Amino acid sequence: MPGQSERLLPAPLRLRAAWSLVVGAMALFSWVPVARAQPAPPLIAEAPAPIVINGVECAANHLMVLLEPGVRFAQNAKGESVLRAAKFPRAERSSRAAFGAAGVESSKPLLIAPPKDAALARRLGLDRWHRVTLAPTADVVAARARLAALKGLVARVEFDGHGTLADVPNDPSFNLQWNMRNTGQSVGGITGTPGADVGVTAAWSVTTGNPNLVIAVLDSGIAPHPQLAGRILPGINVPDANTNTADECNGHGTHVAGILAAAGNDGVGVAGMTWNAQLLPVVIVNGCSGFEADVATGLIWAADQGAKIINMSLQFYLGGTPLRLAVEYAHEQGAIMTAATGNNGNAVIAAPARWSQTIAVASTDNRDLRASTSNFGAETDVSAPGVNVWSLGPANNYTYKSGTSMAAPHVAGLAALLWSAQPSLTHLEVRALIEQGAKDLGALGRDDLYGFGRIDAAASFALLFPPVPEDLNGDGFVNGADVAILLSAWGPCVDCDACVADLTGDCAVGPQDLAQLLSAW
Repeated sequence: MPGQSERLLPAPLRLRAAWSLVVGAMALFSWVPVARAQPAPPLIAEAPAPIVINGVECAANHLMVLLEPGVRFAQNAKGESVLRAAKFPRAERSSRAAFGAAGVESSKPLLIAPPKDAALARRLGLDRWHRVTLAPTADVVAARARLAALKGLVARVEFDGHGTLADVPNDPSFNLQWNMRNTGQSVGGITGTPGADVGVTAAWSVTTGNPNLVIAVLDSGIAPHPQLAGRILPGINVPDANTNTADECNGHGTHVAGILAAAGNDGVGVAGMTWNAQLLPVVIVNGCSGFEADVATGLIWAADQGAKIINMSLQFYLGGTPLRLAVEYAHEQGAIMTAATGNNGNAVIAAPARWSQTIAVASTDNRDLRASTSNFGAETDVSAPGVNVWSLGPANNYTYKSGTSMAAPHVAGLAALLWSAQPSLTHLEVRALIEQGAKDLGALGRDDLYGFGRIDAAASFALLFPPVPEDLNGDGFVNGADVAILLSAWGPCVDCDACVADLTGDCAVGPQDLAQLLSAW
């Protein structure tokens, strides 16, 4: 998709709706046509499906445009798109050409009614934001670039984020996925502990993953599955020296891939940690076993293909130099490597997890207890669910599997979500967020059984986006919900110490508090 290299920082996704809270009781502005003369569009129309840009759903048919002061939308005598500005005599000519090339059809102000505090709105520039609708055939990414090039006329052009209410996905088997959301459900005859999960539902309210992110799965292959459709890249079979990447170990690699990246909220089956990533299958075994040299070869190949994240649900115990050097190579390429600690239940961490460049992942059950088969030791970095994990199986089916093999892809998936939310992070910063956000289990602080603890996506995202006073409801966003809280408290505070909407500390909620909140949006 064009423009996927655009970097979008996570932002609240319902700006227009939030402003409706502020000004919804006032009369509507009318549409200002800025294209060919034609009837105004209906107030309610079926919008095209959103597009995904760097893991964020965005409108495919319109953009948000901030005009420079003194610039306004208009139409010329031919009904063509133009901008006018007293200080720029050529504004009409240059904007007409750009609007035509971008496919601009119409525009309306962001504020649907005159703001009550017009001076405040002007100071914040809200009166200069417009929603610009594009033709159905227009490329929204290209249009953004064309409009942003109107220097002196257009101050800023942004995509309009699309979102939904933050809720669990509608996948029918999601209730079986205690690893994603543990409500105390019984799995394998063991009643779980509510909250003993990876906390990923909170992360999904920010991003469900970047579709451009490539995650390599060094495993037994990946079987075609509807929940991975269109996202399995051409891979390699190292032992057989060919491109046959069908799963050849009882669905092991497919199960791992499902935990990592099964499509979510699609009304089918399960939900993976990240829903949009591209999967690069790298077969490094014959059947269910293989050699370190093949792992090393596959690891280097995956890094060279641009895989940002590499999952290795493997256990080797020689730990030879070629594999160690391959790990160093991938690390220097900036890849995050997640690896299983091993399933022998002893104090010998498997390779490649034993090396510091990888994230060594131990296994926990639905009570936040270490799995008895999980290897442990000083090299253990974090833990993740690995007992009776429900995920994809061969022949388009689903199945339970257990082991540190199941724990590792949870961590790889969290890395994918963090990188999707903030693409500028380094691999070391992503790793730090994962480790620092982990829930401490076992002995206080880092220990050999759990490492820093069981991963917690909600906590890692809270570290990525620290809370601010303007986040009145503490959900990690400054958005329309906070505006509603502030408006409901408008006026003198009854209890100055408990008045969370009093951001300025004057024991009253008014325009200055609103301005501060909007500046932190």
